[in-house]
Amino acid sequence: MGKKRILALGLALMTSLFFTTPNVVKAEEISKAKKPITIMYYCDADNDLEWSLLSDVEEMKKGIKTDEINLIALIDRSEDYTSNKSVLGEDFSDTRLYEIKPGEVKRIDGGSQFPEITTNSTDFEANMGDAHTLKNFIDYCKERYPADKYVLILSNHGGGPKTDDEAEQRKQICVDESNDMDVLYTGEISDVLTKDQSVDVFGLDACLMGNAEFAYQFHKGNGGFEADVMVGSAPTEWGDGWKYDKILDRLQTKDGDNGEEDTTFGGKEKYYSPKTVTAAQIGGIIVEEQRDSCEGVVTDQSLACYDMSKIKRVKNAVDDLARAIKDEKAKIENVRGKMNNPKIMHYFNSEKQREQILYPFFDLYDLAQKIRQSKDFNDDIKDKAKKVMTKVDNMVLYSYGGESYKGFKDGKNGLSIFFPSGDSKIFANRSFHKHFEYQYWYSPLDLTPYLQLGDKCYGKLKWCQDGLDEEINKVGNWFELLDSWYDDDNSFLGGYNEYQW
Repeated sequence: MGKKRILALGLALMTSLFFTTPNVVKAEEISKAKKPITIMYYCDADNDLEWSLLSDVEEMKKGIKTDEINLIALIDRSEDYTSNKSVLGEDFSDTRLYEIKPGEVKRIDGGSQFPEITTNSTDFEANMGDAHTLKNFIDYCKERYPADKYVLILSNHGGGPKTDDEAEQRKQICVDESNDMDVLYTGEISDVLTKDQSVDVFGLDACLMGNAEFAYQFHKGNGGFEADVMVGSAPTEWGDGWKYDKILDRLQTKDGDNGEEDTTFGGKEKYYSPKTVTAAQIGGIIVEEQRDSCEGVVTDQSLACYDMSKIKRVKNAVDDLARAIKDEKAKIENVRGKMNNPKIMHYFNSEKQREQILYPFFDLYDLAQKIRQSKDFNDDIKDKAKKVMTKVDNMVLYSYGGESYKGFKDGKNGLSIFFPSGDSKIFANRSFHKHFEYQYWYSPLDLTPYLQLGDKCYGKLKWCQDGLDEEINKVGNWFELLDSWYDDDNSFLGGYNEYQW
């Protein structure tokens, strides 16, 4: 399932949601006084995650303790999943804006960016799967709630299909059911957002977003939307999502600590003043509190905080390795193992063929390490693999992995890369088809014309674009390596993905 596998919420949370009536305050004159932090919560609850996302908002109300933080939420709900009124003081199925404060929410109007949203509007349905909605939300928050640091959190389904039957939906986040299942594609975000919408912390409270391809799209210095730090999950994320009450509780000007052990930073879990906390520290707090919330409950979770100024060096190292191993296909596949029996750390269910096709995400550090340790490669390849390890280690500031990820190294593992078994076959429509036939979305090309035909693909992945070799039949980057290995046709027609490498 997408983001967050939906789990039953505990009795305590059920009681909190249904029997605690919040103080809902109507909009007041907005102060433009700059605060230390503005958190922008893009809450796409117009789908089967509505209940989970409402519980996150309840956690925010409980956790925020200071007026030094602006916490603004754009919330799009559904009429199909829950009629809960207690969290926001009202049930609705349109789109509304709220300021979240200690123990309460304040409904606010949408200003010039969302003129349709007022404090009593009931019929504006924003398309959360449209990057223009995201752009307007960021602009709204920056204009009306200026701050020294900006944190953007996208919360919804991410990185994969909503259900197995919708196998074509890839490299995206935020599914909006009321708008024809529209989604935010990776290439779409960078097409629409600009440098003006850049943030300090980019949080993806969603499945499968902790990978190199997604991070590279928004690396520092790319000329468009960028982030200093990104927080994302390499595997599927559980239904409870992030532990917002614990995260926000630690962001307050207060001496001392909360008495709990801090596995991420060491020592005890300290409080951090919003005035002085860094983007990296915010990311580390999110990782630590996710670790704590999952410990003893689930074993298949992972979360990481990435330095987005380092992903470009990671890509350069990966592309160097790709060029060096272009003639070593069989040996590299042996290192990886078969898709139903992988030999390296992976972030998909290897027993399900659809998952093998949809998100064959492997841990990049572990892949490079296994190549480095293998006796099948020359010193040049091993040196290039070691370089990948070093660059990934530098990029992953903080990470943790549950017990399901044997050998997980904090601060090294937790960043995935797309590595399909392109020659493997699936039986469909009365014939066998290679996996790579269904992975055409992994592309440097502009695939938006196919959107008009109902094909859920966008393309324009910068990871695939940058480093291409202009010479035909010559591998320049990781994408061209995969295309050279798995696409049978390299004529001018381009084969499965219409690209001639």
